[in-house]
Amino acid sequence: MASNWTDRRVVITGLGLVTPIGNEVETFWNNLITGQCGIDKITAFDAAPFDTQIAGEVKDFDPLPAFPSPKEVRRTDRYSQFGVYAAWQALKDSGIDLTKTNPDEVGAYIGSGIGGLQTTSEQLKVMLERGPGRLSPFMIPMLISNMASGIISMYYNLRGPNFATCSACATASHALGEAWRTIKMGDAKAMLAGGAEATIVPVGIGGFCAMRAMSTRNDDPKRSSRPFDKDRDGFVMGEGAGVLVLEDMEHALARGARIYAELVGYGNTADAHHLTAPAPGGEGAARCMRMA
Repeated sequence: MASNWTDRRVVITGLGLVTPIGNEVETFWNNLITGQCGIDKITAFDAAPFDTQIAGEVKDFDPLPAFPSPKEVRRTDRYSQFGVYAAWQALKDSGIDLTKTNPDEVGAYIGSGIGGLQTTSEQLKVMLERGPGRLSPFMIPMLISNMASGIISMYYNLRGPNFATCSACATASHALGEAWRTIKMGDAKAMLAGGAEATIVPVGIGGFCAMRAMSTRNDDPKRSSRPFDKDRDGFVMGEGAGVLVLEDMEHALARGARIYAELVGYGNTADAHHLTAPAPGGEGAARCMRMA
């Protein structure tokens, strides 16, 4: 048995995801290796007035298998639905029997960079058009960015460490790293970790258009995302979720778990340079990699 944090090893035993090219791991992987692209014209709303009219939308998504009832689905924002569904997949894939696991030793870190933007947008419209008395009592629980972690904890009686990271595009990576650290320190035997986002709504697209951050290659959506091309013109917004089960190696081996990989390091730095652009010399990224 590992006696201190340097001896503990952390492995990945479960995978779950929701993406524009598949809502299960096998479908996603098959589409990925055959070169399928999930970017297309936005269908969630009429994007004609916006400079950017393309995005990576999740398609044919039914969250109900991961929820106890349709009512519970209606009481969660789309981003939480993604996160809960991905966590449900990851738990099934891991094969962990939670009835035989101490619930105090299993936790969840599911982050979100923005949280329930769809709920925020819809409820603001309700307030402006119908008054504050018509706001939903579920508005706040639906929009806060820690709700996916909270729901997962309640559904599966996970009484270990639980919070949500919130660090823009690094959110899910931070969740994985902090979950790794939690297990290394002996504060949990297993953690659900990852991120979820659903911001393809008018105010989300409009806000990023105002920043001039997104590609406007609307006539060629399949080739619009080209970050390393000299003719790149911005990123393309997507939505979805990814959740892993991280586990203490001794715990995983004791239950005969399938191990996908070992997570051996984690780094976390800032370059204190700019809101969106990295420092030209890459010092912050280099220090982060050295730390890991």
